[in-house]
Amino acid sequence: MARLLFITLLSLLLAACGRHPDEALMRKDVEQVLDLTFGEGVFQVVNFSRRGTAVDSTAPEGQRRRVAYYDVELELRRDLTLGDWGDPGAASLVTALGAGPLSIRGVKAGGNTAGDRIVAHASAIYRDDEQGWTFVMPAGFQEPQRPRSAAGPQPNTAQAALDKLAEITRSVEQAGSQTAQQVVDRELRRSLARISGRLSRIEQGYPLAAGAERGEYAAFAQAWATLAEAEQLKILPLATEGSEENLELLRSGSAVLGLAQADTAHAALTGAGPFKSQGGFGGLRALGSLYPEYVHIVVRQGAVLQTAQDLKGARIAVGPEGSAVRATLKRVLAAHGLESGRDYEPVALRLEEALPALRVGDIDAAAHVIGLPAGPLRGVMGDAAGAFRLLPLDAEAVQRLTAAYDGTVAASIAALVYPGQRIAVATVAIPALLVTTDDLGADEAGRLVRSIFQHGNDLLSYGSAQGSQVSVRTARVGLTVPLHPGAEQALVELERSAPR
Repeated sequence: MARLLFITLLSLLLAACGRHPDEALMRKDVEQVLDLTFGEGVFQVVNFSRRGTAVDSTAPEGQRRRVAYYDVELELRRDLTLGDWGDPGAASLVTALGAGPLSIRGVKAGGNTAGDRIVAHASAIYRDDEQGWTFVMPAGFQEPQRPRSAAGPQPNTAQAALDKLAEITRSVEQAGSQTAQQVVDRELRRSLARISGRLSRIEQGYPLAAGAERGEYAAFAQAWATLAEAEQLKILPLATEGSEENLELLRSGSAVLGLAQADTAHAALTGAGPFKSQGGFGGLRALGSLYPEYVHIVVRQGAVLQTAQDLKGARIAVGPEGSAVRATLKRVLAAHGLESGRDYEPVALRLEEALPALRVGDIDAAAHVIGLPAGPLRGVMGDAAGAFRLLPLDAEAVQRLTAAYDGTVAASIAALVYPGQRIAVATVAIPALLVTTDDLGADEAGRLVRSIFQHGNDLLSYGSAQGSQVSVRTARVGLTVPLHPGAEQALVELERSAPR
């Protein structure tokens, strides 16, 4: 009887083990992925524990796959700057561990030293084969948090204005005009951002014109706002449509700070491109260069294309008309000898909309300018279908682009930044700048610069993968507008005290 009970319990135990990959296997796979991404022996796994599994809802038909969750503590065996703009860094670590930015702690601005420990809540996908469980790829991603409401309680507004707004809204809804609805939505967003900005200034905070909800700018702005709270510094993120609107909000005085692509900021300063009708924004000033935003060109895996130069005749999603991203991508394609409307058909789709269209063949390529790792891409680059890959830029085109004084820098998307991406991809990057105006006091500018660029900040753990690349070492890279005098003084002080 005892023997029968023992056999039964052993059978149940073996069956339970077979339902998910065991801890020893998972630990070994994590070590191999880290060695492959960063080099052998850079990280040592000092603690590892499995935290359960779940059915993988993205598994191809006929495959049995599970998402395995685990906690891991890593120790660096040598000094490593995970914020370097060109080498495998925090973006690669986020992907290698299958973690969201909020799930990793210990990545320091300016670099980590040997002995530092990084902890993460992470995940990986496993497939059940005849031989047992096989590692497929890292998994898991937490979308950036929504920006907090910057203005607090809404003030009393004239009832007549509210009644008129309600009347317009009903009229547009009844007419069923999508164009009219877009106009109303856009103008309401802009009005709310301006109102929020002005109210925030009354509250003695710093309204920061960021970007779209769940976007990379929004995640960075929220991460900095949370970090700054400990310094009694109030950063108030505003949801906007991106660089161009951020610069308009700065010019109108509705925001004190803004995030903007370096090339777009230069256009605003000089009154070029979309800012031509307004003239130059002579009071625009920079507080520093934050992190690079990389040009991504995504094509289907089976496309017979070698570089972006091969996109002649293609239908390419380049973003909405009039957007800063679209202007940047037009310059990139022009450097390859491709003119919009003549050599390719521009399609006004955002990246999130473009990827499904690319999958079914409605377009031939999807392009975007975004920090690493791009959330929308991370989820699909390593999916079951293996449908997409990144297209490199031509070397001569890169040289032409970087020769122009608009902040463009030669760059490379390191291998394994995205699941399934086995080689580095040559491209260019446009630094994201933190900008303000010459109305900001020198003392205030210095305080803001010290807050964001001080050594040891861990913006990654507050939800911004791009924030890990913020460092005083790169604070001057790609600046296309004059540095604020207060920022200059603060950066000099930080540079002198930075670890060598």
